[in-house]
Amino acid sequence: MGKGYTATEPNKWLNLGALLTQSLPSASYGEKRQDVTISMNASTKISTKPSARPKTAAVRRLAPAPRTRAINSDVPIFIGFIVLVATGVWAVNGGWDEVVGGWSHLWRASASLSGIWTTIAALTGLLLAARLPWMERSAGLDRILIWHRMAGDTMGVMLGVHVFTSVMAEMPLRGGLVSTVKDMIGRESYMGMASIGALIVAVVVVSSLKNVRNRLSYETWYLLHLSAYVGVIISYSHTITLGSLLSGDRLIRYMWGIFFVYVLVLVVLARWSSVIHAIRKPLTVVEVQRETEDTVSVVLGGSHITNYSGEAGQFITVRMLKRGTWWKSNPYSLSAAPTTAGMRITVKDRGDASAATFRLKRGDKVAVEGPYGIATPDIFDGSRPLLIAGGVGVTPVRAMLECLPKGSQPLVLLRARKVDEIPHYKEICDLTEARGGEVRLVLGRTAQLKSRDPFAPKILHSLVPNLTNCVAFVCGPTSLTFAARKGLREAGLAPSRIHLELPWW
Repeated sequence: MGKGYTATEPNKWLNLGALLTQSLPSASYGEKRQDVTISMNASTKISTKPSARPKTAAVRRLAPAPRTRAINSDVPIFIGFIVLVATGVWAVNGGWDEVVGGWSHLWRASASLSGIWTTIAALTGLLLAARLPWMERSAGLDRILIWHRMAGDTMGVMLGVHVFTSVMAEMPLRGGLVSTVKDMIGRESYMGMASIGALIVAVVVVSSLKNVRNRLSYETWYLLHLSAYVGVIISYSHTITLGSLLSGDRLIRYMWGIFFVYVLVLVVLARWSSVIHAIRKPLTVVEVQRETEDTVSVVLGGSHITNYSGEAGQFITVRMLKRGTWWKSNPYSLSAAPTTAGMRITVKDRGDASAATFRLKRGDKVAVEGPYGIATPDIFDGSRPLLIAGGVGVTPVRAMLECLPKGSQPLVLLRARKVDEIPHYKEICDLTEARGGEVRLVLGRTAQLKSRDPFAPKILHSLVPNLTNCVAFVCGPTSLTFAARKGLREAGLAPSRIHLELPWW
């Protein structure tokens, strides 16, 4: 066994009841990268095996991720412009006259406008999910997909309003509630398809609710969301034939149709062409390495690796090209800077696809999309890096450390119950020390901590000297991410200096 870890000065502990943080200001490691025993105190010893890493012979970094002149505010401005134009067209083509024409006309006006907004929300959601390069590079795919979810929620609310106001507007004309409902679910032309489409969309929206989503596997949720394409398409026809605005104006009808087709073409070209390309030119599993009891690292490489460009801090989506799994795509952060030798991901066993990752072997083919994300080492821009992570969220932190310059003095805060649950812990210590930085640990179950919030401003200031001069990157479970952001803001760190990998699933 190689030489063990030896601290050059006594370990420093911040004792807050069961809250333990250890400072590792300097250390010496043996030259051999074999099994290493880290002695933390008399009762704690951790055995860490070497991690799967791309071979360094004749290896170079992949080209950096492409840049864009767009900024993150351009996306909501673009969406807002579409909503305002559509609403303005509705208003000047009789919509406003309906509003001021009395209650009977108000129901019809509300039905018409809510129908337009429902369609816009649906198309906006599809457009955001298309992963257009300028959108992704300006705002980040995690934020784009959160906006996509918000568009879906808006679509669900507008759909409910549209159905209710349509029934209220039609009841006096169709002889009551029962007759109106019968007409709307099939007796009226095109309404049968619209009703089926609305039902599909409603199921997709309900599956996106937090309490429901948390009970579903990623694969089930993903399959349900694919059906949204069908729901939107089969519902579209009734807006042309029955919509009060579109059915009476040929020019507007043509423009609306062109907009609808334009969005669908963008979705096909931007989203599904990348899927097809990834399947046609897959990467190969180069190496599989167990990191902890429930995490494994996989290096993906092969002849097609040079087709990719990316940086540390980004993530990819992986589709295993095997029977029963080829249709499922799962996101994983890079746990090492991507090179021509391969892209490494580290996966925690959470069931379903992540469990299938543990069964991968050398030579298996996988389709990879990305890398995505805008939180790269460039975000620090010469400031001291503050890296906060927990669970498998340490993987982009480890990758970023690899690309930080010497003397950058990064400060790494790792949250875990036990040290041996932290993937790539020794690599993180090595990389941090080489750059003159420190690793501090926040250990123990939350229920056992004297301070239930390990990211409270007082604690952060005690852990991070000159906190307000740092630039922070946070990645981990949802609760950790939002708790750290809240604590950093209350501790005085400007929001523009806080970067998150937002939980979008």
